Amino acid sequence: MGIELSIPHKKGIPYWIGGIVTEKFWILILLFLFGVFLTGAQAETLVVDQSGSGDYSTIGKAVNAAKTGDEILVRPGYYKEGAIPIRLPISIAGDQGSVTLEGGFVVVASGFAVTGLEIRGSGGGTGEGTGIELKSSGNTIQGCAIRDFSTGVLSASSNNQVLESAIEGCSVGVRLQNGSGCAVRGTEIRSTLGVEAGGSPGSVISNCTISGDTGALISDSSGCAVNDTGFITRRGIEITNSDGSFIVGNNLSSTEMGIVISGSEDGEILDNVVSGAGIAAILLHGSNNSSAVNNSVMGCNIGIRLKDSTDDLVGQNRLDGNEADGILLEGSENNEISGNLFVENGGGLTLKSGSAGNSIIENQFLRNDLGLSILGSGQNVLRANRFDLNHQAVRVDGEDPSYPDDGPFRQDADSSNTIDEKPFCYITDGRDLLVSGECGFLALVGCDNVTAKDLVLSNNSAGALIVNSAGCAAQNLTLSGDEVGVRMLLTRDCRVEGSRAKNCTVGFSVQAGTGDDLVGCTSRGSSEAGFEVRDSATTTVKGSNASEGLAGIRLTNSSSCSILQSEARRNEEDGVRLTRSPNCLLNMNRAADNRQGISASGCDGAMVIRCNLSGNEESGLAMDQLSEPTIAGNIAADNGDGLFL
Repeated sequence: MGIELSIPHKKGIPYWIGGIVTEKFWILILLFLFGVFLTGAQAETLVVDQSGSGDYSTIGKAVNAAKTGDEILVRPGYYKEGAIPIRLPISIAGDQGSVTLEGGFVVVASGFAVTGLEIRGSGGGTGEGTGIELKSSGNTIQGCAIRDFSTGVLSASSNNQVLESAIEGCSVGVRLQNGSGCAVRGTEIRSTLGVEAGGSPGSVISNCTISGDTGALISDSSGCAVNDTGFITRRGIEITNSDGSFIVGNNLSSTEMGIVISGSEDGEILDNVVSGAGIAAILLHGSNNSSAVNNSVMGCNIGIRLKDSTDDLVGQNRLDGNEADGILLEGSENNEISGNLFVENGGGLTLKSGSAGNSIIENQFLRNDLGLSILGSGQNVLRANRFDLNHQAVRVDGEDPSYPDDGPFRQDADSSNTIDEKPFCYITDGRDLLVSGECGFLALVGCDNVTAKDLVLSNNSAGALIVNSAGCAAQNLTLSGDEVGVRMLLTRDCRVEGSRAKNCTVGFSVQAGTGDDLVGCTSRGSSEAGFEVRDSATTTVKGSNASEGLAGIRLTNSSSCSILQSEARRNEEDGVRLTRSPNCLLNMNRAADNRQGISASGCDGAMVIRCNLSGNEESGLAMDQLSEPTIAGNIAADNGDGLFL
């Protein structure tokens, strides 16, 4: 049978072969032609060689000739070409050897990659312009050396990466702005500012080494991570207004600040090592619901500082050899400080400026100058904390010298806390109680008719602290190495009897008290005063002894007080000194072998009667700026001067 060929006389009429329509035939023809087209469009490798043996002699010419997906291979040489625009997703790779581009790239295409090039600024180290500017997303810089620009890499889009590169001699190594999901990994940066991220959420700095003035500066960028990176900088990592930051496994040697998170929430600072920070190793400022856990901080001024921050967790950290404080809270409430180890710091943990409602749990304080200091900060909870071999273990005090109330002293501290294996005795609002036996620290706050007896208390800010209490008594206490052996503040009709203080700063102190008695007590070797009464009325010191300290007995701004049948001997300054304390009675005392026996200034109505004032280096009795004193029946022998009025 022959072949019948029918040729259409109108458009749309098909060819016929043997009477059969041949659409499939034409489809096969089209597929064949399309395959030929695709084969022709496959990616090519373009070679750049200054010697002329490649496809092109400059990188710029190769870029202009390249098509989507092409690779440009650059042979060794020094290419001085300025900024090269990249408009297509191509890749540029340096061949083995030294490939230097004096210039850079401005990238507007997504999917660009550059590897193995040294990219150098033209300013000869003056740091001008930008090495690689990424205006598009999804680009990669890998294994490059970038130096001598104002900004080494500028990314103004998302999902760009700088990998395993070196950047030096720039004002800013890498700047990430107004993009998301960018990363700097495995890169060494030696620039004034290592990495700056602004408005760039989800940015990552990982496994880098950064040296310069500031390591990483992150602002308005949530969910960023800095991990496993070494910093040798003045300021390490600074994060502002960026929630959900993740700072983990970094090593920071910073001369000023290590890690700073400000105005941010839900940050995590984990497993970092910080040393040498002259201000603070870790600072949370106005940052809530954040955590600093399992960090090691050593040789800084302040280890971890919380300022105006709430609901944070500071736990399982090691604070070692920090000059001022291991951890400092300022105006920070409702935080948890737990499981930390404080070793050989100036201060272990300090709370101040209204840092109330914090939980201080299961911390260990070892060989610190001062273990725990709570200043002007009440209503904190202390549980299962251990204080061992500290110079002073605990200080609780107000910050307002006017002593308005006992609020700063009201702490919830139970006997699970120990000082050298002896329990806390911290009692608030106690009534009709007896405290005796083992006690590492005694505090009576807001108590009535509570008696503490036969206790040995040493190495605290106050061995026994009695605040805003009435009718309480401390009997037969042995006190040593305390800042104040027994401190009475805002007390009424309280009595300390038969107690002994040795080598304290002040043996016995009464502040803002009324009608309190110190009877039969002894203070020896106090570096300031054996007995100090300040801003009080009708306080009595009777049958007591103050010797071998700086001063024996001091009354300041106190009225109608009495010093009776007491002795002050061998003190460096005055045996007894009264300052602005009217109507006080000194009767049957002995003030001998001091620089001065008894001195009084501005004490109208003072009465010094039947006192033995002998063997003092200067005056036995010196009184000035007072009216209507009574001086009678005193003995003043073998002094430099007898009486000086």
